[in-house]
Order: sequence, then structure tokens, then C-alpha cells
Amino acid sequence: MDTVLEALKKQLDAETHSATLVALPRDFYSKLAAYSQKLKRSGGPGSSDLVLRLITVQTAMIESMSRELLASRTDKVKDQESFLQLLPEERYVFTAQRRFDRRFNAFVEALTLGQPSFIEHAKKSESDRSVTVRFTKHVDEVVGLDLKRYGPFDSEDVAALPAANADILILAGDAVEIFTREDA
Repeated sequence: MDTVLEALKKQLDAETHSATLVALPRDFYSKLAAYSQKLKRSGGPGSSDLVLRLITVQTAMIESMSRELLASRTDKVKDQESFLQLLPEERYVFTAQRRFDRRFNAFVEALTLGQPSFIEHAKKSESDRSVTVRFTKHVDEVVGLDLKRYGPFDSEDVAALPAANADILILAGDAVEIFTREDA
């Protein structure tokens, strides 16, 4: 019986050498994530340096091969029929990637066609965007770019702030971004 790592390698090889999508077991990514979790847990405080290095190498291999497999599979999706052959978790990633590509291409097109109204729309959308953060230390009241007052905040408080303000707090180490279900 193949180990999870061997199964990942076989699947990657098969996908790389096929012009069409190769069927994946429905639980492929779940098993891979469970294996990674087990691997990380095996490197407890009493582990030797050798064990920790082996865990690091295996984790890097899993990350590299998973990225390559997912990229190969999403690159092959050209139509609705092949999209439906992706596993649900792959469709989740592909849909976000496709949305990014459309937005990126529309932005570049607006630049080259001289459509400042699209650029202004993008600027306003980003200015209106909020980010959910968890504070890592006490932060006094903040005046947002929307001129509203936020805070004060204590360590571990959570708040939604204008993106520009959140970015400053994150860069300063005063907060970390929290990804909500809508963001994921």
C-alpha cells in the first residue's frame, strides 16, 4: 500500500503526463491534509533534530507537489464539462482564480482603452473595503479613512476596520488579519 506521499507523487506524475484531467479519489485532499496534520504533530517538543528535519522536508515536498498538481489540474480546465470533473475543493480554488483573472484583465483593459471611470470604481471599491483584524496589543482610538472613530482596542479584541487602516495596524504588528467565511 502506498504512503500518502507516494500517492501524491503518483497522482502528480499521472496528471503531468496526461492531456486531460486524471480522476482523483474524492477524499484525496482530505487524506493529504490529515497526513500533514499527523506529520506536524509527530514533531513534538522531545523530537530529535533529525526527526524535525525529516518532517520539514516532507512538509516541503507535500507543499511543492500539491501546488504543482493543483496548478496542472486548473490549467487544464477550459470548459464547463472539465470544470465539473474537478473535485469540489479544486472548484473552490479555481473559481477564485478565475474571478481574479477576470478582474486583472478588466483593469489592464481599462488602462489601455483609457477608461478612467473603471479605475475610479476600483479605487472606490478598495477604499470601501473593510478587513477584520484581531488586535495583538492595546491600541488607542483610531480615526478611519472614512472619518469614523474606532476603538480603543485591547489585546485579543476583534474589529472590522477600513482596509487602509487595518493594513497600517497589521504592518506595525498591532493586529493580525482574520479571514472570515466571506473572505475564504
